[in-house]
Amino acid sequence: MRVAETERSLILLYESSLTLSIAMSSSKYRVFVCTKQRHPNDPEGCCYHCGGQEIFQAFEAEIQQRRLGDRVEVRPSGCLDRCEAGAIALVCQLQQQSCSWLPLKVRLKLQKWLFPNRYLYGHLTRADVPVIIDSHFVNGQPLKQCQISNS
Repeated sequence: MRVAETERSLILLYESSLTLSIAMSSSKYRVFVCTKQRHPNDPEGCCYHCGGQEIFQAFEAEIQQRRLGDRVEVRPSGCLDRCEAGAIALVCQLQQQSCSWLPLKVRLKLQKWLFPNRYLYGHLTRADVPVIIDSHFVNGQPLKQCQISNS
């Protein structure tokens, strides 16, 4: 089977597993905050030394205080490959279907279909966290002022 046919087969398999949901109010978000820690003199830098751990804690506290835990899940993350952007967070709007039955390699290949709504926020400070939560999770509008390139 050629690569194009394999990818097309995977896409068809994924699409056949979808269960459509009309209720957008039940949409769920997942926030990955980079907390990667490298040596302080590492030329690549790291989010930890730019406040990544504090940003993670701020997201957790703000989500808990606003009682948004049923809609927003916050997780620490390893390197998200945007070290030049200081402390960063990746926000994904999860789909309503579950594809946990798919092998990990297949899920990774289908990542852009599983998480099509991905937003990277960079150069974050504690003050940005409540603004992102208001704009993105409460009002449904990604915050443009903190977004960085997703590619």
